[in-house]
Amino acid sequence: MSRAPGTGGSAPQPGGGRRDRKKNETRQALRDAAHRLFAEKGFSRTTIDDITEAADVSRRTFFRYYDSKDDLLRTDVTDLLPVMQAALRARPASEPPLAAILAALRTLIGPDGPPALAETMASPVGTRRARLSLVRVLAEWEQGIADTLLAREGISTPSEEDRLRAVVTACAATSALRASAQIYRGRFPGRGLDTTRLLPIVEQAFAVLLDTPGR
Repeated sequence: MSRAPGTGGSAPQPGGGRRDRKKNETRQALRDAAHRLFAEKGFSRTTIDDITEAADVSRRTFFRYYDSKDDLLRTDVTDLLPVMQAALRARPASEPPLAAILAALRTLIGPDGPPALAETMASPVGTRRARLSLVRVLAEWEQGIADTLLAREGISTPSEEDRLRAVVTACAATSALRASAQIYRGRFPGRGLDTTRLLPIVEQAFAVLLDTPGR
């Protein structure tokens, strides 16, 4: 994730830039440590103590930035939405919407892409609060994807039919991701995230939507 710039303006603020920089470095260290541990041990088996030890910070420091592991992951997924939208806008205009969404998702779920989206999909959500949080995040993604689909088609003032088509397509895409996560958890119980195993399942799920043979 990109780091926030330091304080600007003509009047210098001694220490302000350093403090901001340190905060962003600590936040990023927590995220990086969490991602490594989620991939190695799985989300449910990773504790906050594991994360803080790996990031070399205290529990108190963790809770300055995040309310919980779910909050950390949700923040990452929210931050990834603009990345997803940019990847979708970069797809050829002639590419069908679902195919374009899948191509954009490959950059987020592939072995070299940001792991937060894949981890969120592949991790079982336990508490009611966490489930509601995931629902809200997915709704943000669906709205963002729908808006981007309309922009790709050059529709600045969408009709009700245009909006419905875009939202249904976006919701179908997130449903395919959630179904892929269910299959992944059933096929590899207790295993940490392996995007090389998850991505083929996502491909199969989108093949169902595209009504093409998938293996």
